[in-house]
Amino acid sequence: MYRIIKIDGTELGITDSVTYIKISESGSYVNATEEDAIGVAFNSEPYNLIGHEDIEGADTVVVSKTDGGSMVYEQQNLVDELILAALEV
Repeated sequence: MYRIIKIDGTELGITDSVTYIKISESGSYVNATEEDAIGVAFNSEPYNLIGHEDIEGADTVVVSKTDGGSMVYEQQNLVDELILAALEV
């Protein structure tokens, strides 16, 4: 899993796979390899990758690989705690 984080620290979300993009000769966004990418598309929005400013008006993001299993485990523990707290009331 991957976290998409703006450079101001705002987390945009989590995704199973990253859609890397570049600008084609016609000016449209096309899929790219990680090495050729200037940005990523997340929730149908283009974002610049750090070190690129090719996408006008787009925020810059960092793509961070994360362990999805540990995230699910942490969320499950939180849900369990909330259920137990509600049952004790």
